[in-house]
Amino acid sequence: MTSKVTKDLICSIFNAGQVLREKARVEGNLIDCSFLHLHTLHYVAENGATNMKAIANFLHITPPSATSIINYLVKRGFIVRVGDEIDRRAIKLRLTKAGGKLLKNSFAQMMGIVKNNINKLSEPEKKIFLSILNKISK
Repeated sequence: MTSKVTKDLICSIFNAGQVLREKARVEGNLIDCSFLHLHTLHYVAENGATNMKAIANFLHITPPSATSIINYLVKRGFIVRVGDEIDRRAIKLRLTKAGGKLLKNSFAQMMGIVKNNINKLSEPEKKIFLSILNKISK
């Protein structure tokens, strides 16, 4: 059975995420890009030409879900599909200049928003929070 504290923590985690996303949308003017879209752009930027399977694995989602995310980014001109020169059946995904610009601007804005919220914590609270996040992430 789940304790009340555990239930409250789960709700608080989702609420905190929702607040950060809403602040990013309102303050950041992010052209309707979610954190997931920006995370995907960041992955493509860091890894160069990549494929759908790699993105799905990175995001821990199914390939059809990754396709939906990529279609959104392609439609907005942030990613392009490029045929592989060696394997004609394979499609590589690359970041466009517009995608790079969006990523750079959005990342800086989001970092500022997250930083402002984290700065609401005292230094000891930040250390505890970091310790908890590291423990959960393992």
